[in-house]
Amino acid sequence: MEPISFATAVVTSVAYFLGLEFTHLRDVDRKQFKQEQQLKRSHPIYDFIIGFSEIDVTRENGRRLSTYDAYIKPILHSRKKLKVVKYAEVTEILFSGKTAIGVSYTRHGVQIKAHASKEIIISTGIFGTPMLFFKSGIGPKQMLTKANIPTVANLPVGKNFLCHPVCALGPYTVKDPSFLSSVNNNLTEAVFNTYLASEDEIILSGMGLGPQAFLVSSFAKQDNQEKWPDIQLTFYKSNYFDFVISNLMPNEFLLTVTAARLRAKNEDIGSITLDTAEYRRGVRDVTQLAKIDNKLLRNKEDYNVMLEGVDLGLTLLKTKAFKSIGTELQSISKCSSKYKFKTKDYLRCIVNSFTFGSHFVGTCRMGYGKDDKNSVVDSKLRFL
Repeated sequence: MEPISFATAVVTSVAYFLGLEFTHLRDVDRKQFKQEQQLKRSHPIYDFIIGFSEIDVTRENGRRLSTYDAYIKPILHSRKKLKVVKYAEVTEILFSGKTAIGVSYTRHGVQIKAHASKEIIISTGIFGTPMLFFKSGIGPKQMLTKANIPTVANLPVGKNFLCHPVCALGPYTVKDPSFLSSVNNNLTEAVFNTYLASEDEIILSGMGLGPQAFLVSSFAKQDNQEKWPDIQLTFYKSNYFDFVISNLMPNEFLLTVTAARLRAKNEDIGSITLDTAEYRRGVRDVTQLAKIDNKLLRNKEDYNVMLEGVDLGLTLLKTKAFKSIGTELQSISKCSSKYKFKTKDYLRCIVNSFTFGSHFVGTCRMGYGKDDKNSVVDSKLRFL
């Protein structure tokens, strides 16, 4: 059974832009749809892995639903043992020997210490957590010694930094933006008042993000990984390139397609380390102390997969659906001044110039025990 075809997927993707229902477009190929349903039942993990889909967002009643709104706000005044301290930044974990006993934090410029009676849970982000650990004496001993920081725990903090390389392809111009629901071309005073007065899902509830596609590159197929996508295409109803192109006609609307490499090779594992020289000089601002090396696209295959993803994004222009709304890719002088527009060399220039990291993970990797030399915490989030 074959997954949804690229041609059908393209039609489906444009349907989201045009405001049509997904199920209506499935009528284009009922036989294929039935095959997909059978595939879903026999292989649950393969549930729409390949093809186009909407992007799930954290939203409720037409409003963005943050972690705070979803979990903290409902119990903020009903849990007597819960105290939330706003405008505070943790600067160090306090230890007694090898045991963490509290944290030191600043609030409105005042240094404050908070002690724990049971345990301390650290959740300060992919960049903030390793920097907090470094300053607290947790990390590679050799690096901490160079910074004159006493080592509490010699662990590979910051050594497993992973991310998805993402390349922005665009800008696309659309001659008929009336089909594309976005704040740019649909916001009126009446719409804004409706948003304030109700909890309906309207244009202001959206993020201008989506749909998305998960596709399999030729390289993955060569590795017998044809069921596991390694390319993600994402559509943005906005202009990532607004700093590059500004001479559009009033009826032209910009959108951006991004291509992401999902499964990087080991050579692309990056790291976050501490600028030991700056730390010895007395610098404590983590934005100045962090040395980030994401090793984007240093592996040749990763680079070629990204290039293939960008080429797929360009292929969308040839479909009837995109042609019907007058979609065109505009050139960017940084690349078109050197290479012929839309050629492989031009696309390589786009990949080299407009690739960035996204979806960061791994700087404090979870492992299975003390024998796992690449991990920082165990399955219960305790230091190894």
